[in-house]
Amino acid sequence: MRGSITRVSRKDGSGCILAEDGKEVCFARSEASHRVDDLRVGHWVEFELQYGFERPCAVNIKRLHRDAGQRHRVGLAYKESP
Repeated sequence: MRGSITRVSRKDGSGCILAEDGKEVCFARSEASHRVDDLRVGHWVEFELQYGFERPCAVNIKRLHRDAGQRHRVGLAYKESP
């Protein structure tokens, strides 16, 4: 799946991703393929869903790089790619 980062907590290393299907999924520091500190709101990522006891979580998160001119959805607004 793909989506964009909507929230990142540097304190506890967790965050949320808005998937292309419109559902928001959360992730933990241990599930990112690189440092959570490198992820920012608006970054486009690819991930897998892992179904846990409470709710699905994003795992194997990898940042995708897009052309600066492309637009992608972040929350309810559209922002330019960084």
